[in-house]
Amino acid sequence: MVFTRFIPARGVLLAAAFVFLFQAGCGLFAPRGKTLSVKIAPRVKMRFVYIEPLKIFAGKYEVSNREYRCFRPAHSSGSYEGMSLDGDRQPAVNVSWKDANAFCAWLTKNYGATPAGSFVFRLPTEKEWETYAAGGSGAEFPWGAWPPPKHLNYYGRENKGVAQSLETYDGYRVSCPVHKSCANALGLYGVAGNVWEWCQDKDEPQSAMRVLKGASWADCAPLFLRTGRRSAYEPDYKYINLGFRVVAEPS
Repeated sequence: MVFTRFIPARGVLLAAAFVFLFQAGCGLFAPRGKTLSVKIAPRVKMRFVYIEPLKIFAGKYEVSNREYRCFRPAHSSGSYEGMSLDGDRQPAVNVSWKDANAFCAWLTKNYGATPAGSFVFRLPTEKEWETYAAGGSGAEFPWGAWPPPKHLNYYGRENKGVAQSLETYDGYRVSCPVHKSCANALGLYGVAGNVWEWCQDKDEPQSAMRVLKGASWADCAPLFLRTGRRSAYEPDYKYINLGFRVVAEPS
C-alpha cells in the first residue's frame, strides 16, 4: 500500500530548506534538543532524541549489532556476497519483529528506570515513524522533495557497473555504521535508507503481517523511498536488510 503526500506550491522553498538540513545532517548540522542516554553495558549507550509533536524519545540511530548483542551475545547479522553485515556499529539485521519486541521488553525490564524518569521502550507506530522521519514536515520523502541527497545509503553509484541505481554515493555497498547513515533535521540517523525498520502496526487489522518503513541499502526505486511507503512481513521473518529502531515513552 502506498500513501501519497500533498505539498503546496509555497512548500517549494520549505522543501529546499529541508533538503539542505538533511544534507547538512551528514556532517555540518547538529540539531540540539532534549536527549536521553541509556547505558546498557560498560561502554555501550543507547541515545534518544525528544520528538516534541509525539511527546516521546526516538532512537537517534537504528539499533546496532553491538547494542543488540548486549541482549543476545551470539547474534550474527551475517553477510551479503562476501561483505559483512556484522560489524559492531552496523545496524542489527536478520532480526524478526518478534526479536525486536523481545529486545524492547528486555530493555524496559532492565533499563526502564533512568535518572531522567521511567520509560517503556518499544517499536514505533507507523504514524510515529512517518512523523519523525519527515522531521514533522509531512514531506513526500524523508529529506523533502526528489532527488535524494547524494550521501544517503541507498543502492547508488558505489555499485559500479549496475544499470539500475541512484545517483547517490555513500561508499557502502551494504549497510553502513549507524552513525554514518545521515541525520535528518531532527538529528535522527538512517530514517532514509540503510535498513528497513520494523514498526508496531499490523499491515491490515486481520493480518499477522507487520509493517516496515524507510527502505534500505538495497533499494533505489523512488516508490520504495517515499515516507509513506510501507512493506510488510510475517513477525517471524528475518532478512539481511531488515532492522529496527526503538522509541522511549514515559511510563
